[in-house]
Amino acid sequence: MDGAYVAIKGFKYQFDRSIVEIFNNPSKNVRIEQLQDYEFDNYFVQVKYHDTDYTAPQQKQKIKKPLLQLLDQYKLDTSKKFILFIYLKGVTPSKKNLTISELDSILGNKSNDYIISDKTSFVQNFTLIHAHDFVTQYKDVIGKIRTEYSKSIEEAKLYYSIISSHLLDIVINNQPSSKNLRTCSKIQLDKLISDGKKVVFKSAFNDELTVDKQTKLLHNQFFKSQLNNEPHERFFVVEVNSSTKISVIKDLVLTLKNKWSKNKTKAIPASDRFAPYILLHGIKPDKLIELKTDLKNDGHKICDGYDFFNAPFNLTSIKERPTFESKLFYKFINELTELNQIINNLDRTGEIYQFYLETPLSISFTQKHLKFQVQKVDDIKNII
Repeated sequence: MDGAYVAIKGFKYQFDRSIVEIFNNPSKNVRIEQLQDYEFDNYFVQVKYHDTDYTAPQQKQKIKKPLLQLLDQYKLDTSKKFILFIYLKGVTPSKKNLTISELDSILGNKSNDYIISDKTSFVQNFTLIHAHDFVTQYKDVIGKIRTEYSKSIEEAKLYYSIISSHLLDIVINNQPSSKNLRTCSKIQLDKLISDGKKVVFKSAFNDELTVDKQTKLLHNQFFKSQLNNEPHERFFVVEVNSSTKISVIKDLVLTLKNKWSKNKTKAIPASDRFAPYILLHGIKPDKLIELKTDLKNDGHKICDGYDFFNAPFNLTSIKERPTFESKLFYKFINELTELNQIINNLDRTGEIYQFYLETPLSISFTQKHLKFQVQKVDDIKNII
């Protein structure tokens, strides 16, 4: 079995267990990736996943290594309680407290490294849990999300990805020097689901849904209700790469024009008119010129904040409000620095929608900011 696949599955298994614990302890802060994989109150939990056929002696060795680590940590602070939550293929799920004899058997040649009083105290504060397999635990997580937020199975799978992405961001955004900030609570998850202002969807966390189902669910959850939308300043940040065809990008621009602008008829009040901003992150300059030229030749007005050749970026120019006469249906942003200038000088409510292939841009924005990982740019038009 591929080592990277095993590592990723083990990581997801650990996060799934953390999610279960958050739901099981709704009034508590669960600490993630600090002293152990997760912690709550005075309990410190290490999670292990082994989906390989091992002999009984090999299984004992898989328990021994983390057990030694927990025993050493216990000796440093005997007020802590430790749990080893481990899946070993073929072992019946169970929960038990070890006897001294069982502890010695697992420790093997390391048994004599610990005095009897330390081992006696440790077994009174240690629990060994032989856990269920990946699929069983995953179904448990989905069930809890369905129950807590009244979602269908497919909606729960979508929100599972969002919650998992949220936990990953908590870990990534807080370096080891600030690992005390790696905490999450049921209240935080409730706000994440109900508010919807800081959603991150990583497709890597959701291989249970097909791409078609993912795009349909994302559309229904985050875009369908906004067809008749408010005149907000909306920014669509799209990551493209060298293999993304100009025709695909053009189709996306025209989809944004048709669905996310309001400037087609003369009867629309000036205050109700709006046009989306589009930043194509990763596009080569020559391809961007080709795209704009193609759109210009089709009769579209091109607005990007540059009024003439070699002119400096003009914030006032790009913030021009659309009018019926101007036929302005979208605006291009060429650089991230220009996006930052615009969002720091908004006079309307702003919303950012990032669609990325590998890594989202780091954008400091306190208002609505949703990030969606997609497999290819062509999927975006079906989401929006």
